[in-house]
Amino acid sequence: MGYGCVIPKVFYLDERIRGMKLTKNKLLETLRMLNDGNSKYQARKIARISKQRVYQVWKIYNETGLIPEIGKNLGRPKKPIEDWEISSVKETYEKYRVSADTLERIIRRDYGKHIPHNRIHEILLLMGYSKRKKKKDIRKKNWIRYERRHSLTAVHIDWHFDCKHWVFAVIDDASRKLLALIECSSATTDKSIEGMEEALKHGKIKQCISDHGAQFVSNITDGNSRFKSYLKSKEIKQILCKIKKISYNGTTK
Repeated sequence: MGYGCVIPKVFYLDERIRGMKLTKNKLLETLRMLNDGNSKYQARKIARISKQRVYQVWKIYNETGLIPEIGKNLGRPKKPIEDWEISSVKETYEKYRVSADTLERIIRRDYGKHIPHNRIHEILLLMGYSKRKKKKDIRKKNWIRYERRHSLTAVHIDWHFDCKHWVFAVIDDASRKLLALIECSSATTDKSIEGMEEALKHGKIKQCISDHGAQFVSNITDGNSRFKSYLKSKEIKQILCKIKKISYNGTTK
């Protein structure tokens, strides 16, 4: 079979070939190499695909004489939604009012049938139980970790109540090592200073990240407090978290 020029006809691949990392030029060059007698192993290096994919493309080309068409949306048509799926989703959602992912497990449990959660979401959209998200809501944002490169550059401090005791923790920002842990009956400035003294045994601390708790700042006077004075005496800079932004303090992660 000669292959001196590009054949104008095309053949659409099924969904098994949709995922090939091929461009039109790479596909044509792969077919040319196979037509010239090169091995499948040599041909696969052109597009960097597996030999199985090369066999698949070559088989379709030989059987049909058509160049396989590559790209998106070339797979089999989507399966239409059936009535039993709509009724199952409608009945289950009206009873539990949960997300599509949870509905998938409940339907499998109650009806013994499987409906993918993506398909359930489509049904919820059709029935008006859900709204399609805007593109700006769908886009995922990268999560930034506020970590220092060197240990003792900064520490996170915070108080926590476990329904029985108050616990004060000092955590190194870079290594996430617990430098100090104080357990007591009440959260006080004295215990906060005691915890910092314990943490300073590991070395010089440059910065201290905390919230606006009364143990760390004064909310009544001009903003000065014994804890601030203590940090100043140790040449430690205090960094206050934004109000109602607990993710800024590493001890709450």
